Amino acid sequence: MNDKIILFDKTFKPFIPYAKIEKAIDGVAAAINRDFEGCTDIPILLCVLNGSVMFTAELMKRLNFRCELVSMKLTSYSGTHSTGKVRQVMGLTSSVKDRRVIVVEDIVDTGATIADLVDILHGEGATDVKICTMLLKPEVYTKSVRLDYVGMEIPNDFIVGFGLDYDQLGRNLRDIYVLDTDADGTPDTIKEIKNTGKMKYYVLFGPPGAGKGTQATAIAEKFNLCHISTGDLLRKEIAAGTALGLKAKSLIDAGSLVPDEVVEGMIENQFDTVKGVEGFLLDGFPRTIAQAEALDEMLEKRGEGVTALLALMIPDSLIFERIKHRAAIEGRADDASDETIANRIKTYHEKTEPLINYYKGARKYNEIDGEGGIEAVRARIFALMEKF
Repeated sequence: MNDKIILFDKTFKPFIPYAKIEKAIDGVAAAINRDFEGCTDIPILLCVLNGSVMFTAELMKRLNFRCELVSMKLTSYSGTHSTGKVRQVMGLTSSVKDRRVIVVEDIVDTGATIADLVDILHGEGATDVKICTMLLKPEVYTKSVRLDYVGMEIPNDFIVGFGLDYDQLGRNLRDIYVLDTDADGTPDTIKEIKNTGKMKYYVLFGPPGAGKGTQATAIAEKFNLCHISTGDLLRKEIAAGTALGLKAKSLIDAGSLVPDEVVEGMIENQFDTVKGVEGFLLDGFPRTIAQAEALDEMLEKRGEGVTALLALMIPDSLIFERIKHRAAIEGRADDASDETIANRIKTYHEKTEPLINYYKGARKYNEIDGEGGIEAVRARIFALMEKF
């Protein structure tokens, strides 16, 4: 097992050697074999792509009953604090109707994905669903779904290897590695940015219709933050006739998009000039990985860093419903068409959703269930932010 490995900007150190992983898989396989001994049907082994490929392959070698391999791929809003929903990227490769299913996962943390997956499988007609996971983070598991087979329990740490990745790298490693930290909890390589002063910098994140605008004012008021909405900021700079505002206006009048550097300049100007607050709440920025990297550089120059990303998450069906309702109230027929709304959702998934993994990698991602009434959602947001 290598002493340390480097993936992108992070250093990882040895955590679980392959020999220990094998022993855990032996134990899981033995338990499954006991439960399915003498079965006359052909249960389905469901490999949840991509993370559980290596675990599934090793597990199958050890099963002594007939089984069929089926796979599916999910992308989920679930994070360390998730209660969100799951979106199918690739559906089931075979029917599970009237079949018993053993779900094979690489790791379970909050359990949000597992809970939704069980509902999906029962909806597809599975007669029984058992959950098998190589790793479990018990301190953050929040669901009531029974986990039938668990290889190992681990702390709530960021790990890679044996199918687990950091921004798609590290899956092929035989051993499992954990993010290497020094005494003050900062990664050994490029240091994780941390706040050295009193200012806090929050990113309010979520799909269109998640309620960011509805909640932002209340968040800013309660925690004495300056709410920076990129749309409002552009209008304010244009109205004030600042150099940046005039540049933005000329681009908008010409039908061009306002480039990132102009928006970034306006935001940095707010950081420099706004006084009497305890921090900033960024709403609508960053929207892309490039913007997130620019924000990190901007704050690093100030000796600061993003405190947390607050992800207000709702499923696609609710995004569609809320946008359509809002457009109808505001009389914006152009925004109410099914095609327009579907395109907005598609753009979000393609362009903005990758920020989830970016901030997970930085260990700044915090998810909040955006479903329910305004006050209920606000209470969840406040409860999370109190921790910071």
